[in-house]
Amino acid sequence: MNDAMYKKYIEEYKDFPIEDVTYYDLNPLYHNAIIRSKLVGEIYDQIKGGIDAGIYEDFDYIGVIESRGYIIGSMLAHDLNKGLVLLRSKPNRLPGRTSKVKHSLEYGIARMEVQNGSGKVLIFDDVYATGGTFAGAMEVLKTAGYVTIGGYHIVELDYIESDEPVVPMGSLLQYG
Repeated sequence: MNDAMYKKYIEEYKDFPIEDVTYYDLNPLYHNAIIRSKLVGEIYDQIKGGIDAGIYEDFDYIGVIESRGYIIGSMLAHDLNKGLVLLRSKPNRLPGRTSKVKHSLEYGIARMEVQNGSGKVLIFDDVYATGGTFAGAMEVLKTAGYVTIGGYHIVELDYIESDEPVVPMGSLLQYG
């Protein structure tokens, strides 16, 4: 499917959640079972192709970022036969030994928490904008004992200035 086909399902909300931020609502993609299935299939192909081409190391887990990363990331983990690591944005929602960090968003400061463990993780989320959430995910995973091997996002906002990640990154759709 081409980018325009998916993008027609993505709604843009200017000045949300604050002024000068454009929110890309992917919920309409998720509402349509056929489109959602095609989306998961294309992302699966890109991640699997990245592993086969040596872009991504093979990994143990998909690290899904609360909450929108959980939706497609869980489907991908199932299809790729990988475990899930839940990266929570609400504090004290995970039992056992956890690690926590604060990170920057384009509109404020957020927190991220994960249960401690080990293994190689591909971080998955819906949108990559400033890179703050991704940097927070990498930091909390490292603190918790994991190794981040890369990241993948459904949408990447190329027009927003961000720090370049130090791991391979992929995305299905770009807005620039």
